[in-house]
Amino acid sequence: KILRDIEFKYWDLIKKKGEKIYKQVLGEKKYFDIIKKTNESMYPPLRFLESFKKPVFLVYGNSDFLNKNVRKIGMGGLESMCRENENLILLKTNYKKFDNLTIAGFSGYRGAMSKGLTKTDKKQKEKIKKINSEWENRLNRLFQRIQGRENVIFLAHDVPRGYFDKVNYKKSPLHNKNVGDEYFTKYIRRYQPSLFICGHMHEYQGIKKLGKTKIITTGSAAEGKAAIIDINKEIKIRFI
Repeated sequence: KILRDIEFKYWDLIKKKGEKIYKQVLGEKKYFDIIKKTNESMYPPLRFLESFKKPVFLVYGNSDFLNKNVRKIGMGGLESMCRENENLILLKTNYKKFDNLTIAGFSGYRGAMSKGLTKTDKKQKEKIKKINSEWENRLNRLFQRIQGRENVIFLAHDVPRGYFDKVNYKKSPLHNKNVGDEYFTKYIRRYQPSLFICGHMHEYQGIKKLGKTKIITTGSAAEGKAAIIDINKEIKIRFI
């Protein structure tokens, strides 16, 4: 929440200069203390999920730290946690078979600039073009691999553009805008996985349809929200 409030306050400056603005505002020590506590906050829920001794399929988003993000403070990130627990399966741009299901995971998050929601200069536009090209190539590669499979569950962090994505938080610079990922909408519409399970938007929890695909957004775990989905072998939802 502290980093989010700073991001909203210094929105335009952060879009130009990046992470160093946080350090300038907070001071390096406080900034790294926040990173440390945020990284540590991943441990309890992951340990709880691992305790079931069943496969747990994970994707990461914009508030999750990978090894490269926390190496500078001598910590291990999400990959290290998953390597230490064999039941935690991190899906970056790949899929796993589980019983009769195909679990396809796509990790990461594109920010407001990459989605065309903020003003950008010529130099940033070139960078954004590259980011978006790599993003779509990853999605295309994943869906080409699972094309034609039945009972596909697609996992990603962000919501699709136009579904559960209107910002209601009045302090946000993106208030009242639709901020979902347009590439997710494109590939779900094209390939029609059975389920798409996502999060990111704290304002929403529920289910909608895009063609034959049921989109389920889980709600904010920080607010005690989650989705429990009971399905049969053909992915006919019996309960959410």
